[in-house]
Amino acid sequence: MPHPVGIVAIVGNLVGGLALLVSAGAVAYLLTLTGSGNSISSVFEDDVAGTTTIAFPTLMALLSTVGFFFGQFGLRGQWGGGTPSAKEHFTVDLRPLTVRSHALLLGFALLAWAAVMVIPLVLDSRGALAADDGSSALDQYWFVVTVYGAITGAVTAMVGTSLVKKLTYNASLRRRISEIRAGSPSQTWWRSFSHTWRAELGIGGLGGAALGLAPLGLHLNSATYALSFAAVGTALLITGLVLALNAWRSGMPVERVESYT
Repeated sequence: MPHPVGIVAIVGNLVGGLALLVSAGAVAYLLTLTGSGNSISSVFEDDVAGTTTIAFPTLMALLSTVGFFFGQFGLRGQWGGGTPSAKEHFTVDLRPLTVRSHALLLGFALLAWAAVMVIPLVLDSRGALAADDGSSALDQYWFVVTVYGAITGAVTAMVGTSLVKKLTYNASLRRRISEIRAGSPSQTWWRSFSHTWRAELGIGGLGGAALGLAPLGLHLNSATYALSFAAVGTALLITGLVLALNAWRSGMPVERVESYT
């Protein structure tokens, strides 16, 4: 009989991979459908506005995240219970991805962003979109671009921030471990902020979402839009990176994950 953790790893990764493929395929289908001048309601009659159908790839992406969460933790993690002092509900000691694999994920995320943002902008600039100006199909096309440009931009920035943290964390911790005082307000705050919640990745992700949307200024003919999103996104991404570079202050192993949920 397969070990329960093995089953979790197999099922989780399978669900994660299939859901991700469905999500990517659905976004490609929506862009092709609306870009060719057909509104979503022409295929899905009950979805007049198209928002429900446009949300479907997001739901699949969330399912993929859940699947990979359990699948990767089952494959690469050693689960344990919380300590009475920390009161976390569980901990996982992870065997981390290699730097090469992590960089490959970053490349895939960047390609996904280019597919949903850069390619549509190039097609628009060449007048290659068949959807008529002012049509619901064109409105839905750019809605898809906006939603998934933000999501893929956020994912790209989070993966990149995580990679920077991986490359610097252990060396910084070894070099400056004498500065950490266990139980001090600083160490406790960094443990909660970075080790438990990985909040620097969220901040970097917000920056990536803004940066991912900045090129829409070309479609809108608005330099103000482009520069505003680029400035905000850059500031947030830099903040996330600076926090990632200081995450060692938690004093905890970067390969360890703990949760209060």
